[in-house]
Amino acid sequence: MADVRVGIVSWNTADLLDRCLAALPAALAGLDAEVVVVDNASSDGSADVAAGHAGVRVIRNGANVGYARGMNQALAGTAAPVLVALNPDTEPGPDSLATLVKRLQGDSTLGLVAPRLLYSDGSDQHCVYRFPSPALSVAVAFAPRRWQERGLGSRWWLEGFSDYRRSVDVDWAIGAVHVIRAAALRGRKPYSERWFMYVEDLELCWWLAQEGWRRRLEAEVAIPHVGNASGSQQWGDRRTARWLEATYDWYRLTRGRAAMSLWGVVNIAGLVWFATRQAVVWSGHPDRRADARTQGRWALSLLFLHTRILVLGPRTR
Repeated sequence: MADVRVGIVSWNTADLLDRCLAALPAALAGLDAEVVVVDNASSDGSADVAAGHAGVRVIRNGANVGYARGMNQALAGTAAPVLVALNPDTEPGPDSLATLVKRLQGDSTLGLVAPRLLYSDGSDQHCVYRFPSPALSVAVAFAPRRWQERGLGSRWWLEGFSDYRRSVDVDWAIGAVHVIRAAALRGRKPYSERWFMYVEDLELCWWLAQEGWRRRLEAEVAIPHVGNASGSQQWGDRRTARWLEATYDWYRLTRGRAAMSLWGVVNIAGLVWFATRQAVVWSGHPDRRADARTQGRWALSLLFLHTRILVLGPRTR
């Protein structure tokens, strides 16, 4: 029986995938690992790149079936006690994945661990979050900056105010690197195939929380992550819309339609407040007009998007 199964889903990421797979032997540091790459009908030779690495099993799908379904394929049919869902645009350093596996196995209450993620310039990437809620939306949109700087931002894991360099339990971590206890899944597939891409990581962490399993950020393990290497190709500027549609659908599924509507109203109120502030800046600070105009247009576009989803209902695909 292998120590770990590593699953990777590829869609037109040949160069990134090549670097990721080349880094795996050192990252696993001697663990007995099964490595499976599921290629979603790439046109750039990703599957052939994967097949060129020793010990890698490649599953070639005839169509792009999405991330969740592809990752479930990659992680299926193994007796390994630990499952690693790994994005092809990551490049795990020596001993990084082995350390995460050891941390998971060393604490029987942990269902999932994730590393600190880095941008290509070495800066910290926002990678862990609180579960969506009206309270979180209020903290993001309405809390004064001085409150966010004095602890509110860190407590709610707000971007720009969080300390990613301390290991701590979290609500959920983005799925670029998920190290999962197989037994915690109780036979269910790791990721919900309700969504083509996005939100499957949130849903998994929510499900584990309901089952009593802890999710933890292991901050001393840092892994570079490009981010959205496939999503940007698939949807371009529509990535935000896809993510929001899926998130609203998840909220409706887990909390109910009324709770989703309340959450949406708070989000819309926050965007109205932000757009109004930018209008004030534009009218009163000529030297800041260009930035205020850009930020105001961004807020109005999101305001329209949230309103449309709330009125028409979220779509899953």
